[in-house]
Amino acid sequence: MAARAAAARPWRGLRPAALWVRPHRLQHEQLPEQSDQPIQMENPYKEPPKRCILCGINVDYKNVQLLSQFVSPHTGRIYGRHITGLCDKKQKEITKAIKRAQVIGFMPVMFKNPAFLTDPKICNIKYPE
Repeated sequence: MAARAAAARPWRGLRPAALWVRPHRLQHEQLPEQSDQPIQMENPYKEPPKRCILCGINVDYKNVQLLSQFVSPHTGRIYGRHITGLCDKKQKEITKAIKRAQVIGFMPVMFKNPAFLTDPKICNIKYPE
């Protein structure tokens, strides 16, 4: 009769599992850290900030080749900040140095020295005068 009772109740000899495992169909509900929200990242299309090309360089009125880069070859006019891309401090230094070099006689006033016409362009000049 004891054999018959054991056969009728097979769950009697089983022990409960130590940990309950979630069924596979419900696995997606326990992963809140993997969300579909966008992540924060730096703008890949943002242009790098413009820097002054003369910061850290000593501007001297005797360096005529450097100063001639900021003068129009046809009119002798000094290019403005929107063309040269210099900071305010260096633009004022360049203007003073060019004026001083012109007064002393190192640079021509009405045109650019022809010896410096073939130098590579420092300024981004879209519309030359």
